[in-house]
Amino acid sequence: MKIDIEIVTGFLGSGKTSFINSLLSESQVEGEKVLIFQLECGTSRITHSSDVNYPIKLVPINEVSELNEAMIYSIRKYNPNRIIIEYNGTANLKELIDILNKKVYKKCSKISTIFFVTNGKKIKQHVENIGNLIVPFIKSSNMIVVNNIENCNKDILEAGVKRLKQLNPKAYILKVNNKYVLKSALRETKVLDNGYFKKLKVKLENYKR
Repeated sequence: MKIDIEIVTGFLGSGKTSFINSLLSESQVEGEKVLIFQLECGTSRITHSSDVNYPIKLVPINEVSELNEAMIYSIRKYNPNRIIIEYNGTANLKELIDILNKKVYKKCSKISTIFFVTNGKKIKQHVENIGNLIVPFIKSSNMIVVNNIENCNKDILEAGVKRLKQLNPKAYILKVNNKYVLKSALRETKVLDNGYFKKLKVKLENYKR
């Protein structure tokens, strides 16, 4: 079975790290080894776990050009069930996808989900002013997390969400009041894979290893 790769992207300060912590809390199952490549480090920290039942290994990366060698080494060393990549929303998405599409990775892994995390107050502004940077991420995303909406102007927020739907009508759009309720908001979507079949899959993968 191939390793699932999830990409979490968005601007610095949008809430990517808080989202990853919430994602892990709501979707990691017992025995699932998660390898996280962090290509951007904001004020928040990813929760590192040495719990043998819920192992998480964090690998900081300075530049996307370093990812190729780091991934080969880390996959061989840690043999993960799942990989999460935290990626800056102003970087080049194609550069990352080109690395992940290399034969050495395609044999053992696949991109399962792309998450785009954005600040509700600035969606429309960012699309209009720096769309060349973020539109590729929006169009490629499976889930768009609109964060920090509790203090947003209703009209501005609705205009921003409407623009997101125009750019990517297939993406699941999750609106979240603030980072403190991310976990419960994710849980309520009921779209995360954390049930019986995933637990069985992880057990089978680990047994074969």
